[in-house]
Amino acid sequence: MLTDIFLIRHGHPLQNTGLNYHVLPGPGLSDIGRDEARKAAEFLTDKGIEQFFVSPFDRTTQTAEPIVEALDVPVTFTFLVQEHNPSEKFDLIRDRAREFLRSTEDSPLKRVGVISHGSPIRAFLLELSQDRLDLSSHVYPGGNPAPTAGIWHAQRCEQTWRIELVFKPT
Repeated sequence: MLTDIFLIRHGHPLQNTGLNYHVLPGPGLSDIGRDEARKAAEFLTDKGIEQFFVSPFDRTTQTAEPIVEALDVPVTFTFLVQEHNPSEKFDLIRDRAREFLRSTEDSPLKRVGVISHGSPIRAFLLELSQDRLDLSSHVYPGGNPAPTAGIWHAQRCEQTWRIELVFKPT
C-alpha cells in the first residue's frame, strides 16, 4: 500500500524561448532550474523513494535527471501528471490525479515521487486532503502551490493523509 508521495515541482524553466509552455516538449530548465534540481536530489536521497513518475515535458524530465541519478530508482513517464492544457478544466486535471492514485493503490510500491507541474500538484494536494488543505499561504509565482523544485510530502496516516511542504530550494 502506498504510504508516502513526494510531489516535486519542476525546476525554474528557461524564459522567452518561443516554445509553448503547455505543449510538449515545452521549455527546458534554466541554469537556476538545474541547480534547484540538484538541491532537490540532495534532499530526497534518504527518503526511501522506490520509483518516480514524471511528466514527459522537458522541464520535468530535466528536473528528474539528477534526482533519478542520485537515487538510482526506476522512472516511469506518464501523461497523468503532465502540464495542463490551457483549455483543460481543473476537474479533468483532478480526474488524472485520481486515476494516478488508483493505479498506485494496488501496486507493491510504498514510497513514490511525482515530478510534475503546478496544476497537477494542486490537484493531488486537494485530492489527497479531500479539499481540506488550505493553500492560501502557498501561492508562488504563476499561482503555483509550490516554488520551482519545491517538494510536498504526503504521508498516509490511517484513512487520511498528512501533507506538508518539506523543501524549498534556496
